[in-house]
Amino acid sequence: MKVIILAGGGGSRLFPLSRKAYPKQFLALEDDKSLLVHTVERFLSMVPAEDIVLVTNESYFYHVQSELELCHADKAHIVLEPVAKNTAPAIALAAKYCESELECSRDEVLIIAAADHVIKQQQAFSACVSKAAEVARNDAFVTFGIKPRNPETGYGYIEVGSGQDGSFNVLSFKEKPSLEMAEKYLASGNYYWNSGMFAFTLGCIMDELAAYQPEINGLMDGHSYQEVHDRFAEMPSISIDYAVEELSKKVRMVPLSCYWNDIGSWDAMYDILPKDAAGNAVKGDCITIDCKDSLLIGHDRLIAGIGIDDLLLVESDDVIVATKKGNSQKVKEVVETLKKNHR
Repeated sequence: MKVIILAGGGGSRLFPLSRKAYPKQFLALEDDKSLLVHTVERFLSMVPAEDIVLVTNESYFYHVQSELELCHADKAHIVLEPVAKNTAPAIALAAKYCESELECSRDEVLIIAAADHVIKQQQAFSACVSKAAEVARNDAFVTFGIKPRNPETGYGYIEVGSGQDGSFNVLSFKEKPSLEMAEKYLASGNYYWNSGMFAFTLGCIMDELAAYQPEINGLMDGHSYQEVHDRFAEMPSISIDYAVEELSKKVRMVPLSCYWNDIGSWDAMYDILPKDAAGNAVKGDCITIDCKDSLLIGHDRLIAGIGIDDLLLVESDDVIVATKKGNSQKVKEVVETLKKNHR
């Protein structure tokens, strides 16, 4: 089994702490370890470092190398994307690396995971990964689903049918829904959040790319890893969800029965942090007086909150972001505005 960790990212959703040059996988959010270190350590309990492949942007190489040293995983492999091309090309490049450089057979199981998710309950997580690997060995394209805790509108959903041996038949995939639709999904009981984690054999992903993504397959089939790397910029920019997952006839869903959070917004960050008696989550030099259910994160300056409710406030050395809870998905609009203004 090989573990492929996707460690790219654009640094927009947790702005201002995450930036293009320093995306959220390098942030230490819960403790003194980065999300990337936590991710690597999570898998080191299942495979040796030599069986871990990290796919990242060329500009993040030294960051990734430093993080691997911190968790004693220096022998992990680093695959560098010449340009950012979304998850399908990144996974294709990693699969070619496993085939060409690591000499993996078609039967080798590949586990695909993001570098910037918070996952707790290690024993339950390991059991789910083992189950997914078992299902994947039967030529299945396995996606990990999360039982919804609330009517979340920031995630895609997986509709499942009958179950067998710990995995489920997938009926459909749903885009990020309205609140009303999310509430219906939650009430129905047969919808799961799409985690963005996958398991499949090397042969399965190669076959599915050949079947559904001829443009990607044409750049890979019969070529060495170096040749694929050199022509990587010619790959289409497409997610693995659109490229394969939503088209494949081989998809099965395995529930990830442990705590999971993709920290895709400051609302999600509020959820994972400890709270005081009034429901406030605080990091840094902060004072709260008559505040309720708010997030305050300070960096260089004292933050004094007085009489605020349901507020998310994050300060860095050059930016302060403040928003009502429930609106933090719009932080990426701020980033887009800054890009347009060349800031």
